[in-house]
Amino acid sequence: MILEDLIGVIEKSDRLRIYKGGEEVFIGFVALLMPIYGQSGDQVYKSIRDKEVKKLRVVPEIRHKEWERSDLMRPLQPEEMPEFCFSDLQMSLYYTIYI
Repeated sequence: MILEDLIGVIEKSDRLRIYKGGEEVFIGFVALLMPIYGQSGDQVYKSIRDKEVKKLRVVPEIRHKEWERSDLMRPLQPEEMPEFCFSDLQMSLYYTIYI
């Protein structure tokens, strides 16, 4: 399967991380990767859309809400709202794709 096929079957509102050769090339919502939604994602997408998907994982990210004040590891996208909340934790789900 190539990346373009996989992107076509997941929701535009899903979160995505793409790694190429061990290097992270994209992190964000699927919609931001698509050509009609923005220049930065568009250029990335054009350069990787025909690459073979080697592995797909659904990875939860769980971080403390007060990560900055407590000097803890920052979330992947600290400006985004969490998908699920706990009393002192926040959780987001990412499709992690390796090409």
